[in-house]
Amino acid sequence: MKKYIDRVRHLKRKISSEIKYTLNPSLKYGGPSGLAKKWIDYQTYQQKGGTWIEVYSEQKYPHKRAKTHNWGKDKFNFSRNLKSTIPPTGVFKIPHGQVLHNQGYVLTQDDYFMVDTSYHRQRLVHANLPKEKYPVEFLDGTCLSLMSNASNNYYHFLLDAIPRLHLFEKAGFSLNDVDYILMNQPMSPNAWDIFEQMGIDESKCVWAQKGKGIQAKMLIATTHPSLDRHHPHWMVNFMQTRINLSPCKPHRLLYIPRKTGTRKIINDDQIYGILEKFGFEYYLPENDTNQPQTFHEASIIVTPHGAALGNLVFCQPHTKVLEFISTGHLREYFFSLAHVANLEHHYIIGETIPPSKPRGKSSKNDYFIEPRYLQKALCFLMK
Repeated sequence: MKKYIDRVRHLKRKISSEIKYTLNPSLKYGGPSGLAKKWIDYQTYQQKGGTWIEVYSEQKYPHKRAKTHNWGKDKFNFSRNLKSTIPPTGVFKIPHGQVLHNQGYVLTQDDYFMVDTSYHRQRLVHANLPKEKYPVEFLDGTCLSLMSNASNNYYHFLLDAIPRLHLFEKAGFSLNDVDYILMNQPMSPNAWDIFEQMGIDESKCVWAQKGKGIQAKMLIATTHPSLDRHHPHWMVNFMQTRINLSPCKPHRLLYIPRKTGTRKIINDDQIYGILEKFGFEYYLPENDTNQPQTFHEASIIVTPHGAALGNLVFCQPHTKVLEFISTGHLREYFFSLAHVANLEHHYIIGETIPPSKPRGKSSKNDYFIEPRYLQKALCFLMK
């Protein structure tokens, strides 16, 4: 009886907390805080006389209809946290606008955080910005910001920062119109190649620095191209037409291991032993200076969740993707990307070592993939 009463009390507390956090999400997430407390959205900026150029109106994405295939005992609802629409996307002209830090926080001249330029668009409660402004360098001219949160990471560089160039050009601007381009420096030879194919003049570039910022006579900044964990359809077309991809029939079978960092497969050798029998390559993206072409040539990709999967944007339609995901880091990024790129998504969830508690919370622990689940998936994928 006491056990039953305790369960009822726990459920009541949980329901009460959820109601409280729904009414005031900032109580749960702690934001907005610091410089984000003083913020402005694109509609208010335009109402106050600021220049806002809409490139795409609201875009609808029925993610709940998107299919995925689970090959393990655990399942995850990838669509649960994805919104069905991406709000209007466009470009701002900001007199004396500021961009801070290597996270690319955009502020107006009077220090209002422009939330729509950020990953925190429509998730302002997560915006925990610095309490005080960093030192800023004045740029006497027009500066285009290609900055985005975490764009010193390849995935965010590829899909959050570079696509801003499309919005800039679609709004009627040219790189000849700007004196400076602010962005994070490309992090690898492959990233440098993508940078060069975009036609960006390196001599105009100002590389973002941690703990510093710039203020331009005229700043041009875009809304975030995506929304939280899902991407727009136009991004796939832009990236595939802008990058030089040699036409081919998809034929390569790729296994992309996660050799360094966190969330590695602890039985990687065993997993590759199985894949090798099916004819898979052991592919290391860090050794490849033309990752877009390699992904374009792939017919099946098996890989742990990681930044290299940003290259799915270069895959041909109906390419099959088997993603390994940790119980401690369940994320929708590549399900969403596979959906808009018309790829076939599959997944296996592996238990973290030691098990993460509570389940589903972000963890950097390594994890184990059950070989028999992989065998079952491969028998289907290789048909």
